[in-house]
Amino acid sequence: MKGVGYMKGYAALFFGVILITAFVLKEYTGPVAALFNATPWWMYFVLGGIILSGYRSYTAFYVDREEELKLIEEEGRVYMERIAERRAKIEN
Repeated sequence: MKGVGYMKGYAALFFGVILITAFVLKEYTGPVAALFNATPWWMYFVLGGIILSGYRSYTAFYVDREEELKLIEEEGRVYMERIAERRAKIEN
């Protein structure tokens, strides 16, 4: 779960940079400002939802991957214990 908190900081930074860039572009460039003015307000929510959905799916993938690695480690530990037990039987 350590990686999820780590990514939240980058996500906040990313969204902040996007917001600042959007406002700067809106103020200083004509064609981009026209694009912002022509776009319906609800499209911003759709775009935000797409970005949020992508972020959430990435974090869910990361958590699942960590859980799988823990399971694989546990299975490997059990396997190594079995090998050690068999070696001990052979030596005795």
